Amino acid sequence: MFDIQLFGRLEVRTRGIRLGGDDFGGERPRHLLALLALRGDRSFVELAGLLGGPVDAVRADVAALRDSLEPGVRDRDSVVTSRRGRLRLVPDRVPVDTATFDELIAAAAGRTAERAARPLTAAAYLASRPLLEDENAPWAAEARAEYRAKLIMAGPAPVRG
Repeated sequence: MFDIQLFGRLEVRTRGIRLGGDDFGGERPRHLLALLALRGDRSFVELAGLLGGPVDAVRADVAALRDSLEPGVRDRDSVVTSRRGRLRLVPDRVPVDTATFDELIAAAAGRTAERAARPLTAAAYLASRPLLEDENAPWAAEARAEYRAKLIMAGPAPVRG
């Protein structure tokens, strides 16, 4: 099981190990991981455009990322899967904090303020640090703004004294 944290600095926790920064094989494999964790299933062509390089470079980034996450694991057994020219993370093996955030916001929707307080507080706690705070790519800034807006639109989290 791999837990991916996108709020704050990108970090992966697995089997008592924390991976972050350059542990993913460089900036491009790290960005690839963040994009897959944020946006789910994507084509190699889409990823090449977002990462600013050719499709062959994305294939090399996938290999580096897989080797960083799961050294010695065969491609077909990896949490980074490819099928029909598309990449994705295996969702039941890779929980992502943004998905948890989205679930909490959805759980609060339509509830009374009292019943929405607990999921909104938990969502605000998850988002207490900016999404991908150390990434400067345009897609990361766009995602930061998107999640900031989600939290604002969900309503204020209660202040406890």
